[in-house]
Amino acid sequence: MQKNELAKQIRSLRDEVKASIEQANNRVSMASLEEGTNTCSDGVTELEQQVAELKHQILSLTEKTEDLEARSRRDNLRIFGIKEGREGGAKVSTFIAELLQHVLNLATPPVIDRAHRTSPQTTKAGPNQPPRAFVVKCHYFQEKEAILRKAASEKLVSKDGDTIRMFPDFTQSVARQRAAFGPARQILRQCEGVKYGLLYPARLKITTPDGVQQMFSDPVKATAFAKGLMAP
Repeated sequence: MQKNELAKQIRSLRDEVKASIEQANNRVSMASLEEGTNTCSDGVTELEQQVAELKHQILSLTEKTEDLEARSRRDNLRIFGIKEGREGGAKVSTFIAELLQHVLNLATPPVIDRAHRTSPQTTKAGPNQPPRAFVVKCHYFQEKEAILRKAASEKLVSKDGDTIRMFPDFTQSVARQRAAFGPARQILRQCEGVKYGLLYPARLKITTPDGVQQMFSDPVKATAFAKGLMAP
């Protein structure tokens, strides 16, 4: 009987020890899990901060790049409508200077640093495609501005009969922003007595018939305002 009682006590003690070990293991596992979770959480938070910083840096670099590109183009203009091959074998900058003198009726040809078609000769426009534009770098900024002002007020036709249009040489980003105001400008053309202009980089200035001026950087708001100016 003593032997059985002793064996019973040993089994009971063994069960208690086993239960204690399992509880200790569970506590260690929970602590490890909590520690791991906290470590992961801290790691995610740190990564989120790094991503936010990188996004800020990328945005800043993009804005600086855009600004530098825009500044490099401030003396440029684009000329559309000159048929392929008109320049012949002449120096392109000389050809453009003489063309501008003729179509704008200038006393002397403008000073052109360089000029070229918008894509290499290997991609020359086909017979049923519009001719490639010229990118022209003027030597003087004020001379470029004067050319654009005069080109905006006159219909330009070359001595070869080409109808010519001229525009500033905007970056792709600025060009997209300005193009977004197209619907608003189309409506404003139909509004009698309304004056408007698209300012750099992309702001639409509207002057109502009674002289009130509004400035818009949001194309949607500009379109809504323009619709309100249309005669009922």
